[in-house]
Amino acid sequence: MNSNKEKYKKICEERENVPIFLRFNWYNSLFSENDWDVVVEEHNDKVIGFLPYYILKKVNFKVIVPPALTPYQGVWLDCNDEQKYTNRLSFEKKVITSLISKLPKVDSFKQKFYPDYTNWLPFYWKGFSQTTRYTYILHNISNTDLLFADFRENIRREIRKAEKNLSISVLDTMDELYQLKVKAYQESKENYPFSLNLLNKVFNYCKTNNCGELLAAKDSDGNIHSIVLYVWDKNSAYYLHGVTNPSYKTSGSMSLLLWEAIKRSSLKTQKFNFEGSMIEPIERYFRAFGGTQTPYFEVSKTSSRLLKLLNY
Repeated sequence: MNSNKEKYKKICEERENVPIFLRFNWYNSLFSENDWDVVVEEHNDKVIGFLPYYILKKVNFKVIVPPALTPYQGVWLDCNDEQKYTNRLSFEKKVITSLISKLPKVDSFKQKFYPDYTNWLPFYWKGFSQTTRYTYILHNISNTDLLFADFRENIRREIRKAEKNLSISVLDTMDELYQLKVKAYQESKENYPFSLNLLNKVFNYCKTNNCGELLAAKDSDGNIHSIVLYVWDKNSAYYLHGVTNPSYKTSGSMSLLLWEAIKRSSLKTQKFNFEGSMIEPIERYFRAFGGTQTPYFEVSKTSSRLLKLLNY
């Protein structure tokens, strides 16, 4: 393990406020050692910022891309909450600019930053571009009665219907989710992009670190209607992955499971993030749960002229 990874590991062990998808153990558990790395910034031998990244070799190109099943990436900064705002911005500029300078030379860079990361100007000044994406977040989820009242009526109706016909259980394997995902993709004449091995790595990480749960909605005959994997950290829970059995699309099972995940998350953390989608029907569905529409940044840069031409 290189020295940057050692420092990265140490700061993640010391700080509970490092979000789940930026933690050393997340990268180290899910991806092979040669497929990811991290740049760090220090002051007086203290890590004050880092940026982990997943690097991929495609044909003759080397690219930094969002890793699988990792919805957010980006920069972590050790900011002083008591700093004056102008001093904080100066600190952010200095640290982020240094982190950018330490990134390896690649043909392209793309990451999706956490929604609470708001200052991408240092990237802009270094020639990066930004696309605004959206997610929906439920804030202050402690009062679940108020949350349910804010759901759109059709969601509340689906949940009530599903509660009469389905039961919820906790699964201890990803096999069923994988099989249903493959089936759903086949019906759409597409290939499911994730391996069972990767799903197992994610699930084992969640079990080991007590930060995730796999829920299934079943009928009285034991048929699985939907499965949801949600994860959490100190600040928020996230809907990470899920599937509905194509044979039971109208049973309300997905709404029931998301509602159950929200209720369970209210005992563990402060927010629930639906992890967004720019696909119109999915956006409309998530919006119906009453969350706040929240922008986040997709930051990118293509350095290779040939890759720019191919993308164009």
